[in-house]
Amino acid sequence: MRNYDNKTREELLEIIEQLEKENEFLSSDSPCLKQQKELDAARIKAEESDRLKSAFLANMSHEIRTPLNAIVGFSKLLMHAESVEEKSQYAEIIDRNSEMLLNLFNDILDLSSLEAGTLKFNIRPIKLIDICLQLEQQFLYKTQSNVKLTLDDVDTDMYASGDWNRIIQIISNLLSNAAKFTPKGEIHFGYREKEDFVEFYVKDSGIGIAPEKAASIFRRFGKVNDFIQGTGLGLTLCRMLVEKMGGRIWLRSQEGKGSRFYFTLPRICS
Repeated sequence: MRNYDNKTREELLEIIEQLEKENEFLSSDSPCLKQQKELDAARIKAEESDRLKSAFLANMSHEIRTPLNAIVGFSKLLMHAESVEEKSQYAEIIDRNSEMLLNLFNDILDLSSLEAGTLKFNIRPIKLIDICLQLEQQFLYKTQSNVKLTLDDVDTDMYASGDWNRIIQIISNLLSNAAKFTPKGEIHFGYREKEDFVEFYVKDSGIGIAPEKAASIFRRFGKVNDFIQGTGLGLTLCRMLVEKMGGRIWLRSQEGKGSRFYFTLPRICS
C-alpha cells in the first residue's frame, strides 16, 4: 500500500494520473472495477453519515443549551424577584423554555424510535372534529396577539384511520410552525374529503418559504430560518409519522405571502 502522507499537491496529482493509466485496461465488467465502485459508494456514504452526525451534534448542543440556560438563569432571578408581576414574568419564561426542551427530547426520541422501527402505533377510527377542537383551544393563546387562528367549517362526522396521539403531534407541529413564522395576519386549519383520503391543511399568511428551502424542508435539519430557534427535526418527524399511517405530506409556499401545509390519511367511510 502506497504511503500518501506528506505528499505535495503536484505529487498527488502525478500519482492519481499514474493510477488512472494503470486502471485503463479494466473493462466496465471487471470485478475489480465493480469492487472499486462499491468501495467508493461506501466511502461517500460514510462521509455523508459523519457529516450528518456532526451537524446533528452541533445543532443539538445549541438547541439544548439555549432553553436550559434560560431555565437556570430565570430560576435564580425568580428567587430574588420582589413584585408579583416580575415573578409571573420569570415563571412564564421558565415554563415556555421547559416545554421547548421537553418537545426537543420527545422529537429526538420519536425520530430514533421511528428509524429503529420500534415506535408503536394504535391505529383506529378517529373522529377528526374532536382533535381539531382540542387543538383550537390549545393554540388560541399561543399565536401572537395580532394573529387570528381559525378552525374552518369542516364535516363534524368525518373519520380517518390513524393514531390519535400522532395525528395531534403532526397538526400541533404544523400549527406551532405557522405561529412561529406568522407575525401578523391569519392561520387557518381544517380538513376535507379527497376520494379515499382525508386531506388536512394548515395555512398561514406569514413569511413564506424560499424555493431552495422548500425543496429540503422535510429532510432532517431542514429549516426555514437558521436564526430562529428550532432543530429542523419537526417536519422530518411529521413526514415519517404520516407515511407510517399510510398518507403523504407536502407544501405550497410563496416567500412573503405565507405557506400551506397538507397531509393525508386514509378516510373511513361511514
